[in-house]
Amino acid sequence: MWVFKKIFYIIFYFCVIFDTEAAFSEDKNLVSKIRFSNSDNGIRIVIDVDNEFKYEIRPLKSPPRIVVDLQNVTFDDSFSFPNPVGIVKGVRFAKHSAEISRIVFDLNDSGNIQNRRTIKQSSGSKRKLSFEIISEDKISDSELRKTSNRRNYSIRKTIILDPGHGGKDPGTSYPREVSEKDIVLRFSRILKKNLSRNKNYRVYLTREDDRFVSLKDRVDFAKSKNADLFISIHADASSAKSTKGFSVYTLSNKGIDKEAEKLAAIENSYTESKIKYQSNYLKNALNPRDFYDFKTKLSQAQDDSYVFAGILIDRVEKKSALLKNPNRYAGFAVLKSTDFPSVLVELGFVTNDYDRKNLRSLNWLSSISYQFVDAINSYF
Repeated sequence: MWVFKKIFYIIFYFCVIFDTEAAFSEDKNLVSKIRFSNSDNGIRIVIDVDNEFKYEIRPLKSPPRIVVDLQNVTFDDSFSFPNPVGIVKGVRFAKHSAEISRIVFDLNDSGNIQNRRTIKQSSGSKRKLSFEIISEDKISDSELRKTSNRRNYSIRKTIILDPGHGGKDPGTSYPREVSEKDIVLRFSRILKKNLSRNKNYRVYLTREDDRFVSLKDRVDFAKSKNADLFISIHADASSAKSTKGFSVYTLSNKGIDKEAEKLAAIENSYTESKIKYQSNYLKNALNPRDFYDFKTKLSQAQDDSYVFAGILIDRVEKKSALLKNPNRYAGFAVLKSTDFPSVLVELGFVTNDYDRKNLRSLNWLSSISYQFVDAINSYF
């Protein structure tokens, strides 16, 4: 009996050790302080963290702000945001995903980032993230292009490609020639292959073959992967055979044109569970704080989506005709997440002879995929 007890305690002892090690391995790094100081042309910001960490910094517009994403961190109990100074008119926090904490520096004017670096102290594990926010009117055109195009791959990016329709839902089609569900899956596979050459990207498809996936499952899949960008891929159709060209849809609460809303209603009708997406996305907020947090996250996702849509259109225009007013707005169900920027692209019209020929061409699909890759590289 004593032998069995001894064995039990030995096993228990090792379990405690391994559980403790696992718990410590999942500990988040502590952000203890954010400090402002004046620099020659703007404001220097220093963020103190108690250990090595990964980060991303990028400027955004409309409204002007600097976004800092920190991976696997939490904030010290004594932490507080500093008072605004200079070009910085406010500082706020947003939980971007399960792994990423976001600090947003709202600006009085458009700004950019210079002199970013991490500093390791001479002893201990503490790190400092230091960078400067410079007003754009103090930066020369050449410097502005250089800082705007600089990529920061400290954190790997997760990209979700969403081939529309599938299975029992064929999407739109042109009899005996093309089916939307097949075209978009083929293009998505090509795009995934080309994106995957960049080891800084993780790329997933919401469907790998000809199967039906509900709209809710597509969005849930993207959330489960902590998506940094969601691209839903479709082909269009029109009663006017002359209508052709590439377009991109993003979500907007205002100015949704009737044509786009009609298209959104058709796409959304395929959802298996007939989920009702309310036009006012804030009705589910439980209290004023929830309302503010939801609205802030939705606004950030919308702004980021619009930025990427503009970049993508600029790149694709080099290789494809564009639909009139190619940057459009609609209430597609897959665009309504607050967790990541999302766009829905229409590669072209299956009802137009010129577009249909392109959509069936492997060379054309490959050529357009490289424009997507270029746009995604520029966005990140």
